[in-house]
Amino acid sequence: MLMERVRSVTKYFMWVVAASFIIFMFFGFGSNILSGSKQQKENVIAVVNKEGITVREYGDALKSGIRNISGALGSDPIKERQISEATVNQLITDRIIEDLLKKRAISVSDEQVVNIIKEAPPPEITQNPDFWVEGQFNYSRYLQLLEDPRADEFIRSYASQIMKNFPMGILLGEVSSMARITSSNAVEKLLEDSVKIRIEYIKLSLLEWKSNETSISPEEFYSQHKEMFRRDGLVKLSYVSFPVSVSEEMIQTTWELANSLLERAKTDSFELLMSHYSYLPDSRSLLNGWVKTKTLKNDFATAVAKMSKGKVDGPIKSNIGFHILKLVDRQKDSVNMREIFLPVFPSFDEFQSTQSKAWKLVKKLREDPGTDIPDEYNARYITLEKGEFPDIPVNYGTFLVDMKEGDVSYPLIGDGAFYVFRVEKKEEGIPPFYEIAEEVRDSLIKFEAGKRAIVYALKNFSGKELPRKPEKGKWGITPYFTLNNYNNFNIPETVALLAFYVKRDGILPPVRAGEYMYIVKVVDLKMPDREKMKTLIPHIAIQLQQSKEKFYFQKWFSEQRRNYSVEDLREKVYE
Repeated sequence: MLMERVRSVTKYFMWVVAASFIIFMFFGFGSNILSGSKQQKENVIAVVNKEGITVREYGDALKSGIRNISGALGSDPIKERQISEATVNQLITDRIIEDLLKKRAISVSDEQVVNIIKEAPPPEITQNPDFWVEGQFNYSRYLQLLEDPRADEFIRSYASQIMKNFPMGILLGEVSSMARITSSNAVEKLLEDSVKIRIEYIKLSLLEWKSNETSISPEEFYSQHKEMFRRDGLVKLSYVSFPVSVSEEMIQTTWELANSLLERAKTDSFELLMSHYSYLPDSRSLLNGWVKTKTLKNDFATAVAKMSKGKVDGPIKSNIGFHILKLVDRQKDSVNMREIFLPVFPSFDEFQSTQSKAWKLVKKLREDPGTDIPDEYNARYITLEKGEFPDIPVNYGTFLVDMKEGDVSYPLIGDGAFYVFRVEKKEEGIPPFYEIAEEVRDSLIKFEAGKRAIVYALKNFSGKELPRKPEKGKWGITPYFTLNNYNNFNIPETVALLAFYVKRDGILPPVRAGEYMYIVKVVDLKMPDREKMKTLIPHIAIQLQQSKEKFYFQKWFSEQRRNYSVEDLREKVYE
């Protein structure tokens, strides 16, 4: 009964195993899949500066990516799609990197590759206990491996990694060498983390000082304060999510398989069952060796506490699936564990059905660009500054690189759902007055309300103490906070930053933040002692340098990326 149900579910996932073959078939024989020149594009999934990335390249990379995500119940279609998206994005990035390396004449010679292979074993070798003797890495054993004809495949693979990674390392070093920090940067970082401040404040609502009667006209205000209305690549997006649900049948089937494996573990090798059935969890490695007891999740720790050596326990249900554990050995604060993980994921039918619903909306919006998204879709809206990405777990691919008003994404896969995005509005520069007249009038009303609130604040809160029960406004006090955690106490950024420039018992002049005016007094300020600063600064400087180099390179590459013409054709595969 169980195996029949497993087979009934598994049949929906056979497409994953054959994903590359299916894609080859589509591109090799489909006559209407890609627009444009058939000869140039029928076997191409993306084009970078008129140079195509072929489906064969994509298929080879995809096979490598999905190798570890299939198991007893097939493969998670959401994860497979995520890997597919990431694969295309990486191929596009690789093609751009190749061109940048060529322009900078960065390469690695055959002689360099040979020397690196001989002198720098890869991690899979240095971490392999077979190459260690008496607690030290045995280099002679590695040299013996290189002389063994059976190691040809390993050597070719390692050489391929070096030829790709070594030039990239040089490029990274060249670009990142421009990112330098000073000792003052390290001190500033230390102060952000370590200086603590405690404030009390009066919070005044501008609503009390609002008036529709203004001293000047909105046109005059616009003329005097144009920079207030500058849009620096402001983009308004709408999006609709289509959750891919997990059926009760999938939960039950996975549960039954877990119990079946638990029974088989009484007679069969647990390690063999692991290799045949277990998946790799998204967020960590499988338990397969010694781990600290305190690092185990609560459910695991509870189960292990009751287990004796050699025993198997489970299935333990988590929010991602079922786990079967084996306790191999135990020490004072560590345990030697093995784990079989069986995830619960949506069926392929549900995946396809949800994707079809998402495509239906995409086609509707593309066919009639002026139409509003129907209420039934429960659309949400977000506004982004230039260079920002929505805080949504989605691989945006090339969609956000050069957006235009009215653009509609194909269904993008996220965590447990498809997402469809539309660019509602894209603004740059200062809009003309007639386009934002209402916004200007509202800003003028708030501006003058703020001026009246400042006059009131200076008149009533000019002493050395802030009243606990002010006639207008609300008194408040905070715990100690730093520049890294002020958000936890509902303190606006402007108020927090300015407060750190005020001495103890000093009162900050009125500060406007949104719809409120703040009058702030610094109650106390705590600084780390000099000895502690001397100890921490070198360590912080290293971390800061690494972080800055990474950020600098990402920013540099993003700017380079915009100079390349990229034609993304992958949606023709997904439709």
